[in-house]
Amino acid sequence: MMNEKTVLDILKEEVVIPKEVQESADAAFEKILSETEKSKVFRFPSWPKRRFAAAAAAAVLCLSTVTAGAAYIRWSRGLEKELAVTKEQKEQAEKAHLTDFPNLTVEDKGITVTAKQSIVDNYYGYLAFKVDGFTRGKGKEPEFNDLSVRVGGKDISYTYGMYDHDEPKVNADGSFEYQIMLYGAEGKGSLMDKQIDVVFSGLGVVTEKAGVAEDVVDGKWAFSWKLTGSDEIYTAKVSEKLGDSGASVTGAEVSPISVKAVYDFPAKKVKEHAVNETTGEEYETEMLAEPPLLAGVKLKDGTLVMNTGGGMMGYTDGGKNVYEECFAMGRLLDVDEVESLLFVRKPLEEERELTEDDLYVVKIRK
Repeated sequence: MMNEKTVLDILKEEVVIPKEVQESADAAFEKILSETEKSKVFRFPSWPKRRFAAAAAAAVLCLSTVTAGAAYIRWSRGLEKELAVTKEQKEQAEKAHLTDFPNLTVEDKGITVTAKQSIVDNYYGYLAFKVDGFTRGKGKEPEFNDLSVRVGGKDISYTYGMYDHDEPKVNADGSFEYQIMLYGAEGKGSLMDKQIDVVFSGLGVVTEKAGVAEDVVDGKWAFSWKLTGSDEIYTAKVSEKLGDSGASVTGAEVSPISVKAVYDFPAKKVKEHAVNETTGEEYETEMLAEPPLLAGVKLKDGTLVMNTGGGMMGYTDGGKNVYEECFAMGRLLDVDEVESLLFVRKPLEEERELTEDDLYVVKIRK
């Protein structure tokens, strides 16, 4: 179960805003309320090694050859562990085309990278790649110098990393896994049935001391294939106030790896405590208020599922009333078994696991 720090600290960390930029912040607030797209922000998954990027638009010359991999297909070790999938879930995901196994392999400079698996639903996608033939050495973290991801010929937002929590995804043969999470920021279904182009360049190692890749192998590994995906979705209209927060839940969507909540939440400013990073001076500032955080789902059998991944949030009507949160889930969902959405009532005073008493439970099925 996800604890309070993991759920809230991604957005609720103390904000550092120097006084001299406060006027600019006020102006930005007014602009945010009038520009729909610019009011959307991203929340990153809680991977220790994580990145966020809008891939650069650049023509790439493929120097390596892509070939079909072995006929034997199996789930990626990392995604199987990350999503805690059962045998029955695997079979269901494959039958529904939620997951696919491109099994494309590129070899360059003695290093082989294989596109093993994709999992895609209405709003998000997971990709898993296997890397063979790279010696990283003890205490060194492998990293590509550059990564480009495009879907349907367009740059998209994504997070990526080679590590699962505090341990590298290293297999018995010395290979390791690289995961990418795709954000379907253009709306429902924007990832499915689209060509995806992924290009890795320059594989090296990163040490805590150096902070940048060293001993880089100057290779290039480029992939292109058509994503599949599942458009399974449960949609519900809701009308429930979230305590005295000023927010009401008006809609919900549940897909196999994502959840979405729609709020009626008039935009307003609230006072927040801030610290000048240079001088250490404490002062108050004003920030855009946020509704209670969408934390996960409750299943029909009473199970609380709160391991959310990355997400997108923001106003969809120019910053007036309609606010949405859409998060990837850290496990596969049986859409038919989801009964309620969960929202965090308020920050806890101590770090501990959330219980149902800490949550607003909004039923989305009759």
